[in-house]
Amino acid sequence: MPWFKPSVPKHPVEMRVPKVEFIGEQDGPPEQLLKGHLVEFFQRDRSVHKAYLAKVNIGNQAGVALCLVSQFGPDRGLAEKIGAIFKTIFNSHEHLDIMFPNAGQQTELDRVCKPFFG
Repeated sequence: MPWFKPSVPKHPVEMRVPKVEFIGEQDGPPEQLLKGHLVEFFQRDRSVHKAYLAKVNIGNQAGVALCLVSQFGPDRGLAEKIGAIFKTIFNSHEHLDIMFPNAGQQTELDRVCKPFFG
């Protein structure tokens, strides 16, 4: 039976995951370009206090997540704006996971990854 991956949604989809393991910083030329654009945005927006681009394991799946410590916590509008910036750099088949870590997760994140903003 064929399986088709659904197309990437135009708007963020909120997901709750039981456990996230932070592995380290995701860095390279395309990531540096993304980080540069995000830093410019965060300097204007002022609601983000810290930002990390981290390698993560969620369940048995490895990935990359933009982890944001923000004034307002989880924010769909902020995620949409960041998604628009991401789309200017990466093709439409790529996606960016965005998470808003709690205090315990931020402590774990700080152990393995330095913030690129804040």
